[in-house]
Amino acid sequence: MHVGCWIGHGDGAVLEAVDLVRELAHQYQLRELVFDPWRFGQAAAELDRERVPVLAFPQTDARMIPASDRLYRAIVEQRLTLPADPEFRAHASAAVAKHSRRGWRIDKTNRADNIDAIIALAMALERAEHEVPAVQLLGWL
Repeated sequence: MHVGCWIGHGDGAVLEAVDLVRELAHQYQLRELVFDPWRFGQAAAELDRERVPVLAFPQTDARMIPASDRLYRAIVEQRLTLPADPEFRAHASAAVAKHSRRGWRIDKTNRADNIDAIIALAMALERAEHEVPAVQLLGWL
């Protein structure tokens, strides 16, 4: 699997991300844009109106615990390697496992640390490997 990497900074990063998604949608047939609705909700609504397939992925434990585990397994099983980007690797170095009664998830120990690239990778991998269960007909009513 090949993963590209772009990390935006500052207030204008959301606008730059929208422009990048538009470019990618023009070059490729996008399967899905996965986004955290906390800061990207309006941008996703605009892209949806432009027929870019979007899917909200709130960073709740119910979503992030399985995504964190899937990313961990993909790295350990060498199905995925991190890009050689120094900023991306800094995000990875700042990521830790936070345990709860429901399981563990990716987190950071210091609020000043930035792990957005790792969170985005976990979200993207979760959706890329997501399999829709086959529909099984059980009978007629």
